[in-house]
Amino acid sequence: MAAYTTLTLDTTAPAGVTLAINGGASSTANTSVTADIATSDSPTTSYEMKLWGDVDGSDPNVQATEGASAWVPYATTQALTLSAGQAEKTIDLKVRDDVGNESSTAPDTIILSTGNSVRTLMWVGA
Repeated sequence: MAAYTTLTLDTTAPAGVTLAINGGASSTANTSVTADIATSDSPTTSYEMKLWGDVDGSDPNVQATEGASAWVPYATTQALTLSAGQAEKTIDLKVRDDVGNESSTAPDTIILSTGNSVRTLMWVGA
């Protein structure tokens, strides 16, 4: 008698991937921020994530481009250091499962406003 096995091929990428910098804040005065990461998949055992964007480059796993960044074990938070300069900063995230299916890119932005703006002095003379 022949034995049969059913094999299911997983081609479904992680779903519901979201990224929120500092809990979704619109701005920050500090270059040190926290990326809040989520997916609607459960469980996330053996998942990996990749972050990239406007960062200072001090973390070898999180760089300015997707290609230069590394896949690391999935976590629900990640400390990041934004690149210098007052401007809107964008961070991108991808999550992949244990067979290599990658999610779409999930971006978030935050405005870095350190309060070190140039001030104009007015002289009022007599």
